[in-house]
Amino acid sequence: MEDQGGHLTDRDTFRSLAQERMQLQIEKLRHEVRYEANRAEGSEIELAIMRDKEADRLAKPGSREYRQLNIFAPIYGEYVDAWIDMLEHWERRDPGAPITIRINSPGGAVMDGFALYDTIQRLRRKGHHITTHGLGMIASMATVIMQAGDERVLDENAWFMIHEISAQTSGKASQMADELKFVQRLQERALDIYAARSNLTKVQIKRRWTKTDDWMDAQEALKLGFVDRVE
Repeated sequence: MEDQGGHLTDRDTFRSLAQERMQLQIEKLRHEVRYEANRAEGSEIELAIMRDKEADRLAKPGSREYRQLNIFAPIYGEYVDAWIDMLEHWERRDPGAPITIRINSPGGAVMDGFALYDTIQRLRRKGHHITTHGLGMIASMATVIMQAGDERVLDENAWFMIHEISAQTSGKASQMADELKFVQRLQERALDIYAARSNLTKVQIKRRWTKTDDWMDAQEALKLGFVDRVE
């Protein structure tokens, strides 16, 4: 507003100053956000460099025990990504060197588990001798990972459990039917892996795990061929 002489009133001046101050604050916040984003990105880069250095330190040439990956968590998501990153880092760092994978896990996501399984198989094809070593509880998808090793070792007091692949479906009947077909295909793939490394056929495995969890102690798992030796 202007007064009768055509000049801005005090109210207009204050409003203009307030708007200018607000714009300055907004711009300041934008700069702070950009600054923090750059800091976060820098921290991530530094963390990645530190992880690589630690992986290099652990992967000492000629030291088998230093290429030891511990799978001590459920098999899914970011855990699997980190485990695959470590294995591939060792592959680049020391091609063909032996690797030990220790497993104490309740299992987890089937697709994530197959991604890890295939990574281990790829390393084996490239000349790495992989030992999978189970301790504590090796259950569900973790037992599939156990089968990925050249040598499969189980601790004396460890427990080994296989079961049917489970899935939660919802929606229309046709959609659930499609999902069930896919789950059955995944289950057939797991059965192929078990049957290829154990003394049981796919039919025998199905009989053992139908509608129940099939728990085995170390000696039974050894007898059935799911592992090569017990320590």
